[in-house]
Amino acid sequence: MKKRGTSRGTALRPGTKLRAKIVLIGDGGVGKTALRRAWLGEGFKTEYLMTIGADFASQELSLYYRETKSTYDLKFQIWDLAGQPRFKAVRDLYYRGAIGALCFFDITNQESYMNLVEWIQSYWALNGHGKAPLLIVGSKCDLRDNPAFPTQVSARYGKEYAAELTKLLIHKYGFNVHYIETSAKEDINVDKAFKVLAEEIIRSTIHQEKIRNDRKTSQKKMLTDQIRSR
Repeated sequence: MKKRGTSRGTALRPGTKLRAKIVLIGDGGVGKTALRRAWLGEGFKTEYLMTIGADFASQELSLYYRETKSTYDLKFQIWDLAGQPRFKAVRDLYYRGAIGALCFFDITNQESYMNLVEWIQSYWALNGHGKAPLLIVGSKCDLRDNPAFPTQVSARYGKEYAAELTKLLIHKYGFNVHYIETSAKEDINVDKAFKVLAEEIIRSTIHQEKIRNDRKTSQKKMLTDQIRSR
């Protein structure tokens, strides 16, 4: 039997396939493309090739979600967005429909960390869903404590920022924000980054479904009470 696809706003059941559009966002040169290539098994390249506008790739994965004790199949539609300011007009078009994001900064580049706020705000403002799941990624962690890069962003800052966002989002939107440090070069947390994001997309989808069901139940009860009161 052919599996039916689903997306945000529809019921998620074990055995269905969740089509999840995700965006990789962050300043130019922070390692978005390198991590994507590493996850897809395309290897690591030392030279930097600028993404022009956006690159697209897709990948499927199965994830066991402990809270429901079920396995879900996801098909990630991955949009790797160029980070340079001159691509903003084109880039903004690709946010639409995204239900997940990997938000990158380079741990050796403090400015790229400070710019996370703008990237996250743009993602939520333009995706058409509002506050959808995201993961904060501190890239190039193989350079941590390298004396050639004396000015670095402490892991503590990434963790604290993720924790503050979680406090704002978990109860209403049903997902946590995690901070993960990665290295495409050394294959550190490459697979984990995408799996953690997938888990939070599942968590959020189930949460939103519960809210819709609770709202329907409440409306039905209200109508029933009206009829009985006549």
